[in-house]
Amino acid sequence: MHVQLTDFLRAQWPDAEEIMIEEFAVLAGGYSQETYRFDARVRRSGREERLPLILRKNPPLEADILPTSREQEHRILCAVKQHTTIPVSTSYCVAHDPAILGTPAMVIERVRGSGQVSDLFNGGPAATQAENVATQLCEKIAELHLADPKKIDPDGALADPRGVGIDVSSWDRYMESTFDYYIRGYDESDFSPLPNVLDTYLAIRRNKPRPLQLSVVHGDFNPANFLYEDGNLTALIDWENCHIGDPREDLGWMKHMDLLSNTNVFGSVKENGGFLGHYNKITGFNVTEEEVEYFRLFGAANIAIPVLGAVKKRVDRKHTELLHLYLMQPILVSAFAWAQMLGYPMPAGGE
Repeated sequence: MHVQLTDFLRAQWPDAEEIMIEEFAVLAGGYSQETYRFDARVRRSGREERLPLILRKNPPLEADILPTSREQEHRILCAVKQHTTIPVSTSYCVAHDPAILGTPAMVIERVRGSGQVSDLFNGGPAATQAENVATQLCEKIAELHLADPKKIDPDGALADPRGVGIDVSSWDRYMESTFDYYIRGYDESDFSPLPNVLDTYLAIRRNKPRPLQLSVVHGDFNPANFLYEDGNLTALIDWENCHIGDPREDLGWMKHMDLLSNTNVFGSVKENGGFLGHYNKITGFNVTEEEVEYFRLFGAANIAIPVLGAVKKRVDRKHTELLHLYLMQPILVSAFAWAQMLGYPMPAGGE
């Protein structure tokens, strides 16, 4: 990997007299991409600089849980950096040809800041920073939702980035084509009946909220996907699931993961009455608590489809990756949360 990565960077930076890769190591975290950290010592015109970098690689095809494009992620990062004030990593280059690094890959800036979000909440060592960080998160996601989609996505690639038949010609078509995708995905992941998962898909189809303008959506806006330092947001990360959609998706997913992660991003914003009030003040969207709850289910469904598909591939023994069986754990845990949100009778304590 050292040799391949060094050769790739030399091809990208032909003006460099020397490139040295140091402190290369796996980054623990998300399951969707192989992620590594390293420093590149780059000498140009007799002067040396040290660049803190990250290599993001597609996993092998059989282990790919959420197939996404590194080229598309590169373009998103470049566009967001150019057209908004949202803090994101600089994306330096993309290796399209899998022969270069084994699978398609990208090299991005390793932004300063901590990812230990648990330190911000529940009396953690950074608890005094929580309000500022959460408020900035609210403001930056609002800025994304107000951004001109044609500037962030001039080629229309975010309309259906997974290639699953999503139609963004109107809000109604977006919702209906997304429900079709959810139900089709359930039918294809037929390794075992999961009735309350199917009920979730049918329930959100029956009970659609009012229409809202479609926007650029981060797609995985949750407490694990930002960095902070000294009370300031330093980066919003992991843009691979970015798409055109309903902006309330990001709010619902953050609320859902805030609860499951035992963090308190939503509760830490005090300005304008809280996270939702502050967001509504900026956007004018007047999103209600009930709509956020609806999009908790909607967002959970969005993640469930590729995860259930990955589990099915493992059950069918198309590969022997243990991780895919492990992914049943969050599905089963979420099943209880979905049942509660759908109003199922729940057992009382001691029963």
